Amino acid sequence: MTPRTSVWISNSVFVSFLVLSIFYSLVHFENLSLREESSTLVDEKHRSFARVQELSRIKNQFPIAYQCHYSFGLSNGSLFESTEKIPYSIYKKLRLGDSIEIYKKEIWILGKRTAISRIMGNDEPLPLLENLEKYFQYSFYYFLALTVVFLTIRVSGWLFQIYPSQQKQVETDAIAVNNSQDSHRK
Repeated sequence: MTPRTSVWISNSVFVSFLVLSIFYSLVHFENLSLREESSTLVDEKHRSFARVQELSRIKNQFPIAYQCHYSFGLSNGSLFESTEKIPYSIYKKLRLGDSIEIYKKEIWILGKRTAISRIMGNDEPLPLLENLEKYFQYSFYYFLALTVVFLTIRVSGWLFQIYPSQQKQVETDAIAVNNSQDSHRK
């Protein structure tokens, strides 16, 4: 690998690390504000009604879990759909088309106006940006490790170019002398 290629690769890894750092911090702070908003969601002033659109069992999960897909109106008159994990005690009471009581709150997430909601009596955690935050967190650690490795290689490469060892200098001088003697003989 030539020094030029390793410098290009290390620069690309460093830029990728910076971009992922920005994305991770953005998602992390949005998730913190979302957690704060969801903690204040259960309040009488956020009480509303929604219509059940779909009930289903979540596949390949133990213990058995269920989810409810429902829609409700926003302040601007549009419909918002939400899916929520629910316990069996709520699942067995619901039917398609039923009207259910929910808590809803309109918020801004990543620059987009949206809403969060929770079915009354449901203690399951809300699906926040946890998976996205974990994805960026693991990517951040991976590129941090790569950046450290490539930065170490790059710095040590600069040191070898600036301060060549005596053995390498002697070998280089000997090769140069041999080449010059060969060219004078011809």
